[in-house]
Amino acid sequence: MLTPDQPAPEDYYQNNCRTLLRFVHAQSRHLLDDSELHQIEAFLGTTDDAQRLFARLLTRKGPLYRLDSLNYREVGDTASALAELSALGLVQSDAVHPADQVLHILRKHELVRMCHDKRSLSRFKKTELTAFILGTYPDPVIVRRGRALAGWCSVARPDVWTLVRLLYFGDRIQDWSAFVLRDLGMVTYEQVEFSRPVLRSRSDLIRDLMLRSHSTLSRRVDDFPTLGPELRQALINAHTDNRFAKRRQERALLRLGAWEERQGRLEDAILTYDSVRRHPARERIVRVLDRLGDETAVQAVLEEIRQTPISDEEAQFAQRFRKRRAGFQPKTTVIDIDAVESSVEIQALEILTRQGGWGAHVESRLINSLTGLMYWPVIFSGMPGAFTNPFQTGPNDLYYDDFAVARRDAIEDLEGSLEDNSELRRHLLDIADRKQDVACSLVSWKLLGEVGLENVLAAMPVEHIRRICAFLIRNLHQRRAGLPDLFVTYSDGTYELVEVKGPNDQLQPGQRVWFRHMHELGIPSRVLKLKLRSSD
Repeated sequence: MLTPDQPAPEDYYQNNCRTLLRFVHAQSRHLLDDSELHQIEAFLGTTDDAQRLFARLLTRKGPLYRLDSLNYREVGDTASALAELSALGLVQSDAVHPADQVLHILRKHELVRMCHDKRSLSRFKKTELTAFILGTYPDPVIVRRGRALAGWCSVARPDVWTLVRLLYFGDRIQDWSAFVLRDLGMVTYEQVEFSRPVLRSRSDLIRDLMLRSHSTLSRRVDDFPTLGPELRQALINAHTDNRFAKRRQERALLRLGAWEERQGRLEDAILTYDSVRRHPARERIVRVLDRLGDETAVQAVLEEIRQTPISDEEAQFAQRFRKRRAGFQPKTTVIDIDAVESSVEIQALEILTRQGGWGAHVESRLINSLTGLMYWPVIFSGMPGAFTNPFQTGPNDLYYDDFAVARRDAIEDLEGSLEDNSELRRHLLDIADRKQDVACSLVSWKLLGEVGLENVLAAMPVEHIRRICAFLIRNLHQRRAGLPDLFVTYSDGTYELVEVKGPNDQLQPGQRVWFRHMHELGIPSRVLKLKLRSSD
């Protein structure tokens, strides 16, 4: 553990690095080539000083590191450690680097010294000096002058360590800071059984990396619009039977299709959406065809959706397209107000609880949290590819459409053990007590602390909790958002979930679907519409 405002133990960063690399070496060596394995094994075979210095470099922002900044109390002999790392090919000091990277590590007074007209340039900001130098001197001159002002080194194969981090964390979002947050006690993770990566071979890894790259590019097409057609084809041709990669592929295609719509490339958008087998691909095709005026094609796709809807939203769309007031209409109450305050939810909550009772602005967090508590043993059970590192707040496939299907037996066994309402109540309180503050994607400990789980259980019948949580765990991929804003209890012992809409707000499709499900599940719910009084 770490202590705030106190130096980390001398071997702290070294041990974190060794833990990560040994894990990847053991679990994913079949995905690495010889040169990548050599880099890992070279690190694991170095002295403590060399490991500690290299671990520090990996946790710093590069790619260049000033030699005069490599002062760490845990490294006894920095020069010898650097020489050892260089001899093993882990760091390098003589590689060619772009001029802008060199300028980035120089201090302002050093940038001024680079230039001939030092006096007039000293008043400029560092960013202005950098731009001036890049526009005035050729790159070789900048690098040569920079080296005369400051020595530096760099990690020799940054691609290897980026790959290793990806194989360990499973995404590009988490990094070495996850260790620090855990060891400071800021985040606590559930202890889970790890499984081997779902990637089976080096070729699988290469396809996965290419798909990740294409997915990233789908977010950048505004910057590189000419890539659109080639990117669409590359994504469509990225055939994979990996369910994790398939989800990434389809989401990228939906982003690309939306971009093509915005660009007016409507025929291209249809081709892109037609390659996706998830909502809202067919809805977007209908809307694009409608813009093109192709009524025959519009009706054909709508009929296809009616016959074989992919999701509730898709079925609802086909039912409501061009038809006002079609589909399920939730119970709605209109209340006149004199003015709209900054938060219509809090304004509505005050109105609803004037005669007694209490309430909270919860949105989807409350039902998600109750579902997380009820199904905690299932969520954190071992499944192939579900947990691949110690820093996960849920399984990799938590929001996949087949999450519940893959765990059908475990879900049904748990539900069978909780058939008695008193047992379910005890289970919820027990999980909340034993797992307090353990990070879970579904559970908001902050909200539960604010409203009090005991208060919720006193207001909401356990049978209602059972029904709505059983529904949500089987539909997380569609229904984890869109629940009503407020949880309100009244002095007569009743409760309800209330969606608040201001004068110009309308229900979103996902919210309307939730209201239909709550009606079917017997969960009291309604829409509260705040309407401005007429000034007449």
